[in-house]
Amino acid sequence: MILPLISVIIPIYQVEKYIKTCIDSIIHQTYFNLEIILVDDGSLDNCGTICDNYLSQDSRIKVIHKKNGGLSDARNVAIDIANGEYITFIDSDDFVSPNHINTLYSLICKYRVTLSISQFKNYKEGDDLYIRQPIEREIYLDFQNAIKTMLYQRKFETSAWGKLYKSDLFDNGIRYPKGLLYEDLPTTYKLIQKANYVAVTNQITYYYLLRNNSIIGNTFNIKKKDILEVGNMMKDHFQKELPVLLNPLKCRLLSSYLNVYMQIERKTPIEKIFWKRIKEFRKTVLLDNQARAKARIACLLSYCGQDILRFCFYFINRRK
Repeated sequence: MILPLISVIIPIYQVEKYIKTCIDSIIHQTYFNLEIILVDDGSLDNCGTICDNYLSQDSRIKVIHKKNGGLSDARNVAIDIANGEYITFIDSDDFVSPNHINTLYSLICKYRVTLSISQFKNYKEGDDLYIRQPIEREIYLDFQNAIKTMLYQRKFETSAWGKLYKSDLFDNGIRYPKGLLYEDLPTTYKLIQKANYVAVTNQITYYYLLRNNSIIGNTFNIKKKDILEVGNMMKDHFQKELPVLLNPLKCRLLSSYLNVYMQIERKTPIEKIFWKRIKEFRKTVLLDNQARAKARIACLLSYCGQDILRFCFYFINRRK
């Protein structure tokens, strides 16, 4: 039996320290019929050269060199030229287990779905990456329950990576919003909605590197303000097409707003904007018994004022 071609898209920017580990983990997949698209997004380090060197090592590799346009733009450019029947993404500072793609494709076949999901493990450089896999369990969800599960952050996250998509899910203009941080949030749910059903395994096949200098890290960066625009986009869409899922959406957005709010300097205009968003959603989340406990506790503390909320947040973090 000839297995379908799967396009593996790797956006690359300033990661020369990690990129070989990432590419090697794809080259050595047990699933062989791959189109590996390396997108050099205007890297100023040696990433472009490293990508070109891999061209002579594996005929499955394609390299795109482009002007820097950000993660979304790099993904979108590759989606436009991908030939695979399926598409998957991997971030260039992460890596995957040898059976990553085979695990995802097996779910596609077993449950006859067009989108499958596996689990990931966060790690820092130098960590022991021995994984004791849990007893294997799989779930099959319709799109409403899948989006609900994702927004409540239960079985899987909103990330583009760690998933396998039928290529035609990206038809009719579904792309990642260029120039925005948190680009997965307003995109993944649309793909799930279009897929209609998804299959999820509890097996860990993706390894996500927690870098100290990551924009998504624990230090405030002005780009994190993008979550406000992303929240507006999602709220508008859900009100029109998925009103039954507005509560889980508010829970997911509130968690993001709180996370960024705690990083913002006190008594600043941007802090006031985030605090207003928190107050807008906190009652709904507090009264939602399906919301995560720590989100509900944070909402309760917010009624005691900003100082109490921040003090409790910093106290808990110091104890970790």
